[in-house]
Parts: sequence; C-alpha cells; structure tokens
Amino acid sequence: MSSISYAPRINQLDATLLDNEIDKVFQNQVKEVFKFCPPGKVDKWQPEIKALLKILIWSFSLRSKNSTFGQQMLDLHYDNLNRKKSILFLTLKLLPEYIKDRVIDNRTISSYKKMRKLKIYLTWITTIIRLLELINLVSFLHRGTQPLLVEKLLNISSISTNPHKPRSIGYSYMTRELLWHGLMELFTLGIPMINYHYLKQKIRQLWNYRKQDRIKRSFPIMNESTVCAYCKEKPILPTHAGCEHIFCYYCLQANFTAMKMLLCPECNTELHDCDMKNYVAILGPNTATIEDNNLL
Repeated sequence: MSSISYAPRINQLDATLLDNEIDKVFQNQVKEVFKFCPPGKVDKWQPEIKALLKILIWSFSLRSKNSTFGQQMLDLHYDNLNRKKSILFLTLKLLPEYIKDRVIDNRTISSYKKMRKLKIYLTWITTIIRLLELINLVSFLHRGTQPLLVEKLLNISSISTNPHKPRSIGYSYMTRELLWHGLMELFTLGIPMINYHYLKQKIRQLWNYRKQDRIKRSFPIMNESTVCAYCKEKPILPTHAGCEHIFCYYCLQANFTAMKMLLCPECNTELHDCDMKNYVAILGPNTATIEDNNLL
C-alpha cells in the first residue's frame, strides 16, 4: 500500500467498532418499536430481524458506496471491492452469526437429540473461527492492513479517501475517561472501608443531641402495633438490648457487627452487644413478657 493511500491502524479499528455500535443502535431501536408486543412473539424472530437489519445496512453502505458507515465517518473505503466481493462480504459476516443465534443459542432446537451433534460441530467451528480472528488481529497489528478475517479472505483493504486530511484527536474526551476510571477505582476501594453505621449514629447523635444523666434500663412490651425501632417495619425475629424498644434481629446484629455500641434511634439509650437478647412473649394474666437470657 502506498503512503498516499495509507490508512492508520487506529482508523481501521475504530471503523470496525463504529460499525458494531451502529448495528447495536439499530437493534435497540427495533426493540423499542416492539417492546409493547406480547412477550415471546418477537423474541423468537430475533435472529431473522438482526439478519434483515444487517442486509439493510449493507445495502445503503457497502453495496452502493464501497464503504461501511464506520469507514465513511473516518474517510476510509475499500479500494478493490467489486459486486461479487461485496455479496461475499455480507454472506461471510451474516451467515455465521445467524447460525450461531438460530442453532447454537436456540434452546428449543438444541433440546432435540438429532440436533445435539450438529450443535457440537457448529460450536467447534465457531471456536476455530474466533481463533483465526485472533491470529488475524495479531497479524494486522504487525502489517497494518486487513483487521477483519473476512477482509483477509476476500483480499480487500481499507485506504484513505482524503489522505491529506489528518485525523484530529480530542484529548478532552481521553482526560474525562481517565478521570472517570480513576474515580471509579477510588470509590471501589474506598467505599467498602467506610463504616456507615458509625457515621449514621454520629450524625443522629449530633442532630438529636441531649445529655443523659444515667442510662435507663427497662423491659420492652410488644403488641400488634410494635415496629422495629431501626427500620420501622414489623420486627423479624424480635430482639432488644436494654431499652423499651424492639428491633429486628438483623437490624440490631448488623449494627453490633459494625460497632459494639449503638444509640437507640427512639430513646437515645446506649445499647451494647453483650446485652442483646431474644424477645419471647408469653400470654398470661400476670406476665406479659419473659426474657431469654441466652445471647443470640
């Protein structure tokens, strides 16, 4: 390939990625059109719909202009593409994916015993094709031409439509991506190390600050209107830890796992993990509750 028509590697790879993204955009638009249809009516025809979209995209791009939409965005086109090669390009790109969607990934067909061997053979063929694509990609990084296996088979290459026009690269986008990934790594490492139960308790303590001369100890009484003092729902496995309020076992245990002391959200009493007890109600004329002294 002459230096005049040379197409940079990055442009060729980006053209392939743009073609894949354009294909996904059309598929998502079709899903939006049929999203109100009854479930299962359109899903069984997904391979045919994807194949039809690829044919339409090919008809308005590669068949008429010798370049895909991704190549047109980056001023590229195929230099030696004729009508026969164009049809073969569509067939080699469309047929393997259609067979994969219709036969390999189709559970209804694969459930028949006669189709199991065919599915195994097609799976092996798909694996070999993926391996050949990987080898071709490594070869492309060395040669700088034909990043796709189908281009290698048809002996077609991308060239620049306007070789004197340099590609402008916006570093602002790259900077945003680097900052975003850096922040994501920071949050991924830092967020699990934050004790939210402790922070929540401190904020509640500052918001509802009041001095306690002594810690009041009382026994809770549970009835039909009792809710968990922490989650405000019906208590699941009711427990208490020294004040008159009932907690869910998991609400109280989760707080005591994060810290040994908890301020009751209702009465601001200091609750300690060593005082955590199971609540057992006994119906009787003189006794309302009984305490289980065994810690959970």
